[in-house]
Amino acid sequence: MQVLKDADVHLTFSYAADLQPMDAKSLADATSNSRFGADSDENSDTTQPGACGKVLLSVGKVAQGSHGTVWGILTMFDVAPACLPPKVLKSRKAMDALLKPLVTGGTTVLGMMPVGAESVYLIQGYRVHFMAAQGQPVAKTDLQPTEQLQTVAHMAVAVDNHIVLWKVESNNAKLLNHMLASQVDFGAGTPQPLFPGRLQNDLQF
Repeated sequence: MQVLKDADVHLTFSYAADLQPMDAKSLADATSNSRFGADSDENSDTTQPGACGKVLLSVGKVAQGSHGTVWGILTMFDVAPACLPPKVLKSRKAMDALLKPLVTGGTTVLGMMPVGAESVYLIQGYRVHFMAAQGQPVAKTDLQPTEQLQTVAHMAVAVDNHIVLWKVESNNAKLLNHMLASQVDFGAGTPQPLFPGRLQNDLQF
């Protein structure tokens, strides 16, 4: 395992050693649908358009399989309290209302279908919002990618007035679940999986 520690959110994140740093282009692709904003409005319940999220980690894997190229990307962001609406920092209900569109909006891509509804689970007592989608995303250019089914999963959690967001995407179910099995510790000392279980594929790879 490789380990990333971030003092701002007392986070220790452990991920498989075969996941390697991604290049700048892969990182740009992974962050292109971010909904984080650069400024916050005193009376707003949401972040504003812009670039407020700080990338803590971007790793992945590309390999040749029997059915073509297998790839996966795991990206982790931190959004600092200064980037968030002040009213959200004072209310768990308001924070939950902010986290939900961060994960649902991140999976709203043309050609992708939601895998179930947005859900919430606990990691060491912190409420993690989760949503996933599967399909064949439509490219913004005339050049379409190969017809490979993909899965994208978004997770968002509020920790010490920060928001930590993970985006995990792959065209291979085994690799996707390999990344989702990464371990998270917010200081309790007993790491838990990033996602508690395995994503079942309604759409076959």
